[in-house]
Amino acid sequence: MPPHFQLDEDNDIIHDAEAFSLATESAYQAAYSPLRLYLRQLVVDKVKRENPKLAAIQHRYRSPGLDRLFMFSGMLGNHSFFMIALPFLHTFGMGAFARGLTFVVLWSIYFSGFVKDYISAPRPASPPVVQITRSPAHTLEYGFPSTHTTYAVATIVYISHFMLNVWHISTVWVGLMWICGVTIVVGRIYCGLHSFIDVVGGIVIGIIEALCFVFFFDRLDALMLSTAGPLYSIAIFYFAMSSIPRSLDPCPCCIDSFCATSVTLGLSIGYWIHARLPFLWHTGQSDAISWDSSLTLTQNALRCLITIVLVVAWKVGSKPFIVSMVKYLVPDYLSQVSSEECSDDSSAKDSDSDCKQDCYVAPTASNIKNRRYGSYALMVSHENLARIPIYSGIPITMCVVSPLLFYMFGLMPSS
Repeated sequence: MPPHFQLDEDNDIIHDAEAFSLATESAYQAAYSPLRLYLRQLVVDKVKRENPKLAAIQHRYRSPGLDRLFMFSGMLGNHSFFMIALPFLHTFGMGAFARGLTFVVLWSIYFSGFVKDYISAPRPASPPVVQITRSPAHTLEYGFPSTHTTYAVATIVYISHFMLNVWHISTVWVGLMWICGVTIVVGRIYCGLHSFIDVVGGIVIGIIEALCFVFFFDRLDALMLSTAGPLYSIAIFYFAMSSIPRSLDPCPCCIDSFCATSVTLGLSIGYWIHARLPFLWHTGQSDAISWDSSLTLTQNALRCLITIVLVVAWKVGSKPFIVSMVKYLVPDYLSQVSSEECSDDSSAKDSDSDCKQDCYVAPTASNIKNRRYGSYALMVSHENLARIPIYSGIPITMCVVSPLLFYMFGLMPSS
């Protein structure tokens, strides 16, 4: 069971990062491959060596003003910001670009989470480093690479390509965007949430991912919009989810991966359905929500309001029903793990059911053989499996239900 957070005299979160590991070194030796062990030890040793440097940086430069700046920049690079901002790109008819950018952001979460679970390296230890954050849950994740850095860099590289090569926008605006990105990246170090190697890893993954989408997304997009598109999307989703490495600690990275990739699955299916409803193509584009400058300010505001209300209503209203249905239809995979195989660190020992819901599944020989240990309990829980239809439904609502209401209420372009 993860330890409780403690606060210092300035109400900053402090804890020993290594205390979050519930597994012994012998368990790592038994469960991880030689390559995985080698890479993990490299990163762990590097983070330990960087701890004093991070603490020295905070001691020298920390101030209330910089605390607020970098906490705010961290909010600009978190999941909630993108979940609010990205739907508007689709509502205003940006079609292929909106899909590409959404894929870049959300697959950044998957790729960084994949590497985090594979490497399984802790964040900088606190103390001596002080962790400055409004989201304590983030400190429960592994450190390498920085997810904020990954999708900040990937997003900026992808947008920069369009600004410079497609839209031919002034480099001044590109430069301002990069300044915002640098602020997010530097803030991860200043706030004590990542070491230098975490940030470097995020930069490398973000650049590689963005370039792959720049060069190959058009082909992928055409494939997803083809007749068999939903089958391709489901196959990619299943492969991605089944490939997530099991980590020995219950790191919630896998939950973020399920949520993010479920949205991309729903986005692909939503646009596939939209492309087969020709009465919605007022601008002649089957792969974009109809919009142009003939719409008034009031009409645009109503479109945004409808989209927000529908998305929130689906997210909040569908959860109880879908969780109940998943519990009814999907077997309890944790029933295959006996309570004796739960860690002694678990506080849920009163019954098998409590243990199955809340415990850390220990890396016994049988569990390692069947890949049922550590984060397995998080991945196969009914609540997590329910996230697939819940989060897939968000973009389907946006791409299908919203345009239908735009059509019914006369909020389509005049042409």
